[in-house]
Formats: sequence, structure tokens, C-alpha cells
Amino acid sequence: MTADINSQDIDTGLTGRGSSDPSTPNASLAQLAVVKLRKMIEDGELVAGEALVAQRQLARELNVSRATLREALSILATVGLVSIEPGRGTFVRDPHAVAESGSAMSWRFSARYSPAEVYQVRYIAESQAAQLAAMTLTAPEIGLLKDNLQAFRTAARLFDVDAFAQVDFEFHAMIMRFSRNRLLSDIHHSYASVLIESTRLPITREKLWDPVAEHERVVEALVMNDPEGAGYYMRRHLSRTAHRVGISIVELV
Repeated sequence: MTADINSQDIDTGLTGRGSSDPSTPNASLAQLAVVKLRKMIEDGELVAGEALVAQRQLARELNVSRATLREALSILATVGLVSIEPGRGTFVRDPHAVAESGSAMSWRFSARYSPAEVYQVRYIAESQAAQLAAMTLTAPEIGLLKDNLQAFRTAARLFDVDAFAQVDFEFHAMIMRFSRNRLLSDIHHSYASVLIESTRLPITREKLWDPVAEHERVVEALVMNDPEGAGYYMRRHLSRTAHRVGISIVELV
């Protein structure tokens, strides 16, 4: 499928641990705003096809800053619940139509990287991290991965795409950290905005369980301290994830 996001945060999110990092207070406020806006859309309070009120007014109604609101709207645009049209405004999309179509939305980092470039880097770096992690994984770390896997299943069952993307990102971040290669972990952290957004590329409801099964295979290999298997299943997972959003990756033998 990967981030917390807005035009003025792009440079911060790409080069350092800026406000778009999901662990920061600002990102948490953005996620809360996403939940509120999503509910307003699903309840029909914000009507499909209509433009949202001015950002200043909407931010006041949600009791958040305009920067936080822009972050939230960018997340909703990525998953397809709103359409941001420069010069015209932000328009609400039908959540049921979006869920059924799985149509691709705009990629907000297109001026810097294509989604294909992101998945090519992930394919190389994360498969290597999985191999390293398999050699040194501890019992507490296995417990964290299993807890994450359960949260991933829950998000898939509820079709909670925001939670699904966040838990997915945390899974991959843990494996990078458990590789005990600090540079790999720092790279993953520094590019958090891009990576989370890559997991938010739209996916249909019937395909949501595929990543869950793929995560299960990766965890099984890690638990067995099988570097070759962990690397293989991570490559397969990332290749299939890319394919689900229309990106082709040439797999390593």
C-alpha cells in the first residue's frame, strides 16, 4: 500500500523529524481531526459533492489550527474522502463510492518522488532490515510484533484505513529498528511522511486482508530466526503491496 502530511510540511517531513512525524503532538491533533471529519462525512453532515467551508471557519469549528486542518485534509485526500482542487476548494467525496472503487488519488509528494521510487527503496531497505532483525530478535520484540499484528487485523476487520496505515507503518518501523542498524532506522524515521503516505494509497475492501496475511508470514520467519525467509517474505509483501496500487517492481531472485 504509506504519511502525515501538508504542503508546508513537505520539506520537514522529507529531511528530518518534523511536525509530520506521527509521534509528535501536532500529528496526533491531525489524526483526531481526521477522525472527526471522517465521521462528519460518513454521517452526511458534510455532503458528498459539496465544497467544505473556508479553512479558517472549519478549523475554528474543530478547535484546531489551520496547519493541523490542512494536515488532516491532506490525509483525507490521500484515502479519497475529499478532493482538493487548487483555486476552487476542497470537495467531499462519497465514502461508499470510494470504498467500492478503490480509485487512486493524488500522490502529494509527486514533485519529489513517485510512488514507484518509494516502493523500490522500501523493497531494498526493508528486506535487508528483516534479514538483520531475524538474527537478533528478542522475546519482548516478538511480543511487540504480535501485538501490532493483532491491531492490524482489527483495523482490517473494521475497514479503518487510517488506523490500518498507521499500524502498517509502525510494523515496518519496528522491523527497521529491530535490525539494529541505526542508519536504516534513522532513514525510515526521517522519511516517515513519505512512507506513511505510501501505505495510504487506496486499496479496496476485499484486498485489505492480503497485507495482513503477508505480515503474518514475515512475523513467522522472524520468530523462527530465519533471515532468508524474513527477507523473502518482506520482498514478496512489498512487491504485492506495490502491485495492489498499480506499481510493478522487478523482484530479486
